[in-house]
Amino acid sequence: MVALATIASQGLVARARQTGRLVTRDLSVAGLAALAATSAGYYFGARLGFQLRFPDSPHSVLWPPNAILLAALLLLPVRSWWWCLLAVLPAHVAISLPAGLPWTTLLGLYLTNASQAVLGAALFNGCARRYAGRSAHARTIIFIVCGVFAAPIALSFADVAIAVLTQWTSNDYWQAWRLRFLSNAASAVIIVPPVLATAQACSVWRTPPLRRAIEGCALALCMAGLGAFVILGGAAVYRYLPLLVCGFLPLLLWGAMRFGQLGASWTLLGLAAVTMESIMRWPVGFAGQEEILMLQSISLLIAIPVLYLGALHSDLRRYVQDLDTIAERYSMATVAASIAVWDWNPRTDAFFVHPHLRRLLGYDEREVTSTLAEWMRHYHPEDRDSVLRPAQACVRGDSAGFEVEHRLFHADGSTRWFLTRGAAVRGKGGSDVKLVGTCVDVTERRRIEDELRNLRHELAHLTRVGMLGELSGALAHEINQPLASILGNAQAAQRLIVREPPDLAEIREALKDIADAGKRAGNVIHQLRDMLKKGEAQFRPLDVNSIVGEVLNLAHSDLIAHQVTAVRRFAFYLPRVLGDRVQLQQVLLNFIMNACEAMKGTALDRRILTVITAPADDECVEICLVDTGSGISPDLHERLFEPFVTTKKDGLGLGLSICRSIVSAHGGRLWAENNAECGAAFHIVLPACRA
Repeated sequence: MVALATIASQGLVARARQTGRLVTRDLSVAGLAALAATSAGYYFGARLGFQLRFPDSPHSVLWPPNAILLAALLLLPVRSWWWCLLAVLPAHVAISLPAGLPWTTLLGLYLTNASQAVLGAALFNGCARRYAGRSAHARTIIFIVCGVFAAPIALSFADVAIAVLTQWTSNDYWQAWRLRFLSNAASAVIIVPPVLATAQACSVWRTPPLRRAIEGCALALCMAGLGAFVILGGAAVYRYLPLLVCGFLPLLLWGAMRFGQLGASWTLLGLAAVTMESIMRWPVGFAGQEEILMLQSISLLIAIPVLYLGALHSDLRRYVQDLDTIAERYSMATVAASIAVWDWNPRTDAFFVHPHLRRLLGYDEREVTSTLAEWMRHYHPEDRDSVLRPAQACVRGDSAGFEVEHRLFHADGSTRWFLTRGAAVRGKGGSDVKLVGTCVDVTERRRIEDELRNLRHELAHLTRVGMLGELSGALAHEINQPLASILGNAQAAQRLIVREPPDLAEIREALKDIADAGKRAGNVIHQLRDMLKKGEAQFRPLDVNSIVGEVLNLAHSDLIAHQVTAVRRFAFYLPRVLGDRVQLQQVLLNFIMNACEAMKGTALDRRILTVITAPADDECVEICLVDTGSGISPDLHERLFEPFVTTKKDGLGLGLSICRSIVSAHGGRLWAENNAECGAAFHIVLPACRA
């Protein structure tokens, strides 16, 4: 009855605590109900304690009120402790006055009972917050030290002193202290754990599986059966009660190992109930205080390791649940991101691969053995060395880790791209080395990159065609000039050849001029064909001065049409750069045309475009185009290279954006700035080509 009242009270307290409506300054209905239940538990616990007195002594074998009050304080917030202490005072008075306790003894024992509960709860809360955290076994140790031993030892001195001074006990001081301490300690270790464990279980209650419910019922039936045998066995059984108490050990271990703290505490409570019922059935004079004290000591010795074992099981179960949760999240993350974990032991050639990687490649667990040699058969032949070489270098200690993209064969014969990362994990002394890493499916990313690269090439090609369309008049002039020269020299040669005698020197000079003009026209047409041609970028070592010179020659007529003077300031002995000739020419041609457009409002004698090439820091080459135009407006400066940003009426605003993507693809940098006096400067920095 005491246990049920206590559990009900603590259940109400726990529920009120969870919903945030616990006892506060303005008491709620739930708070009042919790206090009333705690007071009722204290009252019935005291009545039970008076029935479990030692022979010829007012002291009880078990004194549940202190344990019930301690459990309530452990479940309540500290701000509500005063309400709880006031709530049990009427119950203490109601049970003590009929027992004939003087008022001084009554109030003194109330103060010691309350002080013991407060001291035990305060010590437990302080130590648990600092040392235990979520660890159940650490909290159990702290509870045993603070609530079972420290608080009862300290307050039993005052408790017994009040009883002796008021002549409420006939025992001498130390004998009474021993009876009182063991009573309080046994009560705390037997009553508090099931109350706390039940309140915690109620707060996270879930319907147990059928098998677990059947197992719990079987444990309860075994406890009831063995208890009934002990209680109803009569005098023949009482003589061997200590041994029969030890006979409960298998059931206690069953409860602790299978049901954690809840099972351990409730089986201990059942053992205590059987023991107390047996003591109450002893014939008068059958046994005295020493026998009962021995049973109390045995109960303490049994309860402490069983509670600790149950706490360890609860911790282990929580750790397993946390690991399961982490493993589930990890599995979901790896599947969602197409990531697989692997590790390889070079000494044994054991190669562990996460099952997700096998599934990505269309294999099940039994189709591929866990050895590196077997897995290498699934690598593309061209990629095997590129994977093994950095992995072996990492094993030797030549590198801290590696990262490589490679192809793996799918079960259906197709290939998939993977990004493999790995690092060496070395044991103590560096003797045992193991590679661990991840494998990420990047097939889709590679496909998207290829599509983007193709789209970028298409857009760059269309932009080149558009620029050449704008230059069509100037280009026609560039071709007409050598054609007119060819026509004039051919006509002159015709006239010279009919003379008698023919002037061979003049004819030879005319033919040479025809050949030079044909080459000049052919160069223009060749450059036009290269820029109009569509295809993949061809990265080769290039001479920057040669590229810039070709572009200036191609734009020569356009510069003349805009009356712009081009000034070349080329540095000698520049290192070569690795790039695509046509794409770099496209970037430079775009800047030259923009510069001509920007200098339309500039006086004719000041229209100067200066093209500079020079070495830059970090083994780079810089190309700078400086004009004397209107410059870059402040509102466009930050967005100049963004798509669809333009100042031209008919422009799309893609030219500079494409130029930036081309320079970035070459590993270079591109920026623009206004000059100090007038105009703007566009800078291109390209990395030098290493042999």
